[in-house]
Amino acid sequence: MKKLFLIGILCTMGGICEAQLLDRIRNRVEQKVVDQVDHSIDKALEKKKQKDTTTATGSPQPENNPSETSSAAAQASDDANADAGRKPPVADLTSYSAFDFIPGSKVIMHEDFSQDAVGDFPANWNTRSGAELVTIANRQGKWLRINQNGIFYPEQLDSLPNNFTLQFDLLGNKQVSNIGELMISLMKADDTDQKFDLAESDHIKSPSFKIGFSPTSADKGQLHYSTNLIGKQYKYGVPEFRTDKNTVKVAIWRQKQRVRVYLDSTKILDLPRALDPMATLNTLAFTAKNPDFSQEGGAFFIGNIILAVGAADTRNKLVTEGRFTTHGIQFNVNSDEILPLSYGALKDVAQVLQENPGVKVQIVGHTDADGSDESNVQLSMRRAEAVKKAMEAHFAIDGTRLQTDGKGESSPIDSNDTPTGKANNRRVEFIRL
Repeated sequence: MKKLFLIGILCTMGGICEAQLLDRIRNRVEQKVVDQVDHSIDKALEKKKQKDTTTATGSPQPENNPSETSSAAAQASDDANADAGRKPPVADLTSYSAFDFIPGSKVIMHEDFSQDAVGDFPANWNTRSGAELVTIANRQGKWLRINQNGIFYPEQLDSLPNNFTLQFDLLGNKQVSNIGELMISLMKADDTDQKFDLAESDHIKSPSFKIGFSPTSADKGQLHYSTNLIGKQYKYGVPEFRTDKNTVKVAIWRQKQRVRVYLDSTKILDLPRALDPMATLNTLAFTAKNPDFSQEGGAFFIGNIILAVGAADTRNKLVTEGRFTTHGIQFNVNSDEILPLSYGALKDVAQVLQENPGVKVQIVGHTDADGSDESNVQLSMRRAEAVKKAMEAHFAIDGTRLQTDGKGESSPIDSNDTPTGKANNRRVEFIRL
């Protein structure tokens, strides 16, 4: 009897345990279903979020690292923001805060080699050696590749006044380190033969300014310079020109007897009595020297040469005449991003506004004729707005004194058929209100 009773109890307990086990299994299954539904909802929401982001920017955003966007995606985002009427970011000009270079008021030569074919020597240049035009990865435009000794000069240039500025990009490959030299000559020469003879010599009696760059792969490059008045001088320890760094921007500014030279944001020379005040110069020449550098595969590259004449007269033209135009405020290609080398030109205008607190101006952007009319108008307006923001942020100019407008290509001051004409048409204008 007791055995039967115990068996009954065990069976009853077994039924209870089985029921509890089934309940637990059922609960686990239900929870799994709920979790799966939640996961599906979350996944659907995430897909929708990505789709919305793609629609807004024109490109999908990476899930793991949002900063790793492609250049095409970034450009698409910029275009979308621009179309939405975004305000341009304030340019970071701090690296050029000591840069006082101001380009001349009128461009007389802009050599970007756009009218010549890659592989050719430029048609309007002369040499008795050899060089060719090339493109360089991750750098814009065409470059004159000089890989042997020689003298190279633009034939169309026949006069330089006593106030002018010269800018160009310079690069040397690793094989030219410590053995090659590129010299820039600004001089007076009577004919072709004399141009070649004088450009090759460091010591000449006719008016001239010459500067030679010898890049190294170490921390500091070297240079030497000479004029017919001060003779030949040397300067060691020039960190701005090395073959292991990016392209250097060279700028030379002559104001009568004074000559200043800049490499990127650094003024490396300021010679107050380098030339006779009224000395006439008519030749720009580049000379590659050292017989060994070409055998080692060395080469220099020059590009984007801009020669402008006329000293900037910002104060008089803006305050007295009521209008001032500058080519010194420069932007990235098809962009409203102000290049840091524009600091000197921006500062020049800002000082006039600081000295004349009652003056209000309209900032007007102008472009060349490349691209559509509509896109050029929008670009010029964004550039004018970027200049306003830079004036406010870096020079404490009250924004209520600044209005902006953009004319695109509608008001040219030169032809749009040549690189020089296009360079003159790309400008920023300040109009007194």
